[in-house]
Amino acid sequence: MNKFSDYKEEIYKCSRCGLCQSVCPVYKATLSECAVSKGKFNMLNGVVKGDLSFSKQLKKYLDLCTGCNACKDFCPSDIDAKKIFVAAKQRYYEENNLSRLESFFNSYLVFKVILRLAAAFVFFYRLFGFNKITGCLEKPISKTGKPGKLLLLLNSQVRNFINKEKTPDKIRQKEKTALYFEGCFNKYINNQTETAVKKIFYNSGISFIKKDFECCGVSYLADGNIEEFRKIAEKNIAAAEGDFDYILTDCASCLDTIKTYPDVLSSESASAFAQKTVSVIDLIRNMSFTCSESLKIAVHIPCHEEFDLVGFVKKIKNIEYVKADDFDKCCGFSGTFALKYPEISEKISKSKALNYINSGADMVLTTCPACILGLEQGFIETDIAQHKRPVVMNLFVFLAKYCSVENI
Repeated sequence: MNKFSDYKEEIYKCSRCGLCQSVCPVYKATLSECAVSKGKFNMLNGVVKGDLSFSKQLKKYLDLCTGCNACKDFCPSDIDAKKIFVAAKQRYYEENNLSRLESFFNSYLVFKVILRLAAAFVFFYRLFGFNKITGCLEKPISKTGKPGKLLLLLNSQVRNFINKEKTPDKIRQKEKTALYFEGCFNKYINNQTETAVKKIFYNSGISFIKKDFECCGVSYLADGNIEEFRKIAEKNIAAAEGDFDYILTDCASCLDTIKTYPDVLSSESASAFAQKTVSVIDLIRNMSFTCSESLKIAVHIPCHEEFDLVGFVKKIKNIEYVKADDFDKCCGFSGTFALKYPEISEKISKSKALNYINSGADMVLTTCPACILGLEQGFIETDIAQHKRPVVMNLFVFLAKYCSVENI
């Protein structure tokens, strides 16, 4: 993985033309020069010249970014700002000794404990029927301010569109084996996407094997905490033992993150792990799906998604594709960004939500659980009583719940 010093020429190459301003979601929400890439490059140029240091304030400005990398697509110099900012934040961790308390809260161990506590909370939340109560009281709860909105956001993630069902005996001989990389959301919050994927493939030639994988590590990579990210990657690679054909993931962000493992570890095992990791959509692209209902479907493209989701959805029979404004722009959630800058995240998400409301779509489909959170956050920020909002759903859950499949 390149060091910050390797990007000096690219930092100099930035002409400060300002084209990145037109596509940066954080700049549009804040109008702050520190939010846009050219502003950050001004600061990093000061670091290169020795006029600035990697201070906490500089790290804070670098964190003021969703990592969507839309600026790269519009940059006339083709500068990959996202990689440069990650390298700069890595340099921050190298030059600044964190206190024991900071190191403790930055550790993956604490993050994992938080995930387990969240899983326990969700279990009892469902067990006592709070999800149903909250669903019935959605409109009055939305008027209680921030606590109510957070409760509605939680409730949107624990509801099930598809439950575990007994499937017919698998009648087709298994020809391929896949390790299922379930990701944090499936593992700790709601496994309905995993259930949906297995339902789609129940009569395919692929058998699934569960391994005790960790989080992909995307939040640590984005934060520049490469040491913790390296530990997570090593654990995941070690867990992938035995013979298999694929490592299968349903999350666009997990796939994108896993593809960076060889850059960090520079080992044959890391390269093999990354090469064998594929998206569910790679294996179903040639299947034919027919929806059981006539629905208007819009699509949200996650920042890390490389597959043509719109083209795939358009091929689903008995649905009408609806194009929403900015359907391929950042949802504003971006993991820890929403925790560090909730007001900015909510503003970006609300703008996205209004576009989908105005499109008249019945559903919005996407392939990233964080994007589902972002879109739901946006709809909650709109006036629930005033708008008829579409349902946000994972693409694979939609296919399993509403569609029949052919050509496996």
